[in-house]
Amino acid sequence: MFKHISHRIALQFTVFVFLLFMVNGAIFLSIDFTNSRRQTQNRLERISRPALEWLDLDEPTLPPRMPPDVLERVRVLNASGETLFAGIFFPPVPASHRGGLSRFMVDDERMAIFTTRPGKSGQVIQIAEVDRLQKRDTPLRIGLYLLVSILVSTLTYLVGLFFARRSLKPAEEMMARLEQFTQDASHELRTPLAALRSSLDLALKTGKHREGIESAKQDVADVTKLVERLLELTSLDQFHFARSSVDLSSLVSASIDRYQALANEKKVHLIGSVDSAVTVQGDSALLSQVCSNLLANAIKFSKAEGGSIYIGLKHKQFTIRDEGIGIPPETLSHVFDRFFQADPSRAHGGYGLGLALVKRIVELHGWQIHVVSAVGKGTTFTVTFG
Repeated sequence: MFKHISHRIALQFTVFVFLLFMVNGAIFLSIDFTNSRRQTQNRLERISRPALEWLDLDEPTLPPRMPPDVLERVRVLNASGETLFAGIFFPPVPASHRGGLSRFMVDDERMAIFTTRPGKSGQVIQIAEVDRLQKRDTPLRIGLYLLVSILVSTLTYLVGLFFARRSLKPAEEMMARLEQFTQDASHELRTPLAALRSSLDLALKTGKHREGIESAKQDVADVTKLVERLLELTSLDQFHFARSSVDLSSLVSASIDRYQALANEKKVHLIGSVDSAVTVQGDSALLSQVCSNLLANAIKFSKAEGGSIYIGLKHKQFTIRDEGIGIPPETLSHVFDRFFQADPSRAHGGYGLGLALVKRIVELHGWQIHVVSAVGKGTTFTVTFG
């Protein structure tokens, strides 16, 4: 869909540019003809001025004092229109007493003739030259202009297509995320809703309404929790926050204190190494969620016999390393995907949204998160910032 839109945008812009070229071409061609006529007239006028001085109009014959390059392009007419003199290159055109610039076709060439009356004698001087802007050249000029316009329009289309696709890339990615979100949400909601229906059906059949209602309540709670996490992800896709100074050292230390009881219950020893006065620009609530989700995830996937979890905060780096069950290499690249769980049995609970939330929050801050893991040895999450 977005490729089609990109082509349409580029094509519409190209048509606009091409039409603009055509309008400009028509305007400039008209201006070119007008300027050529004016320049030709000005040039012939300048030539005629010395010619008027060189000519002795009181004598019936032309004076020999005129320069040859001017004399060969001059024609002199008397008051009755008879030719008194015509230079060897003067075109054979009808005599005219109309002043100003005239154009005639002579042997497939366009000639420009300037006519002037120097005095009251009625005699007329005409000076001719080959018109520099021939009409027969007009189709060639138009063709060349069309060729250049087509080439420029083609380049415009390619450049426009590139920028259209580049501009629509965020919208395309958002649409892809929305489609994936819809598919995943539909799939994940189907399971707890089916369980809820089964619990209610079983209660109706057996008459154990209390047990059925309790089971249904738990199923509803699961659906509610899933919907809440989905809404969190949806809101983050459209989230824009005003950055403020956040004491990351205090935030990480608070997360360690908050999960100490759960770690003790799971026989997990939390080892904190938090540098003091590490501050960043960001959203404290979201960053707290990053710390909490990563720490809760490390505790949840610890081994049954317990172990240690290292929480480290240094300048430009936050690390959580556990000694848990680890993540298989074939699934490691998918741990940040929505609804993905490395444990297909889901024995550890959850919906596979926690790490997706963490990654989205990290990306919102312009940071990066990396994960390394080995099965049976543990997993390390590293958030780098600057």
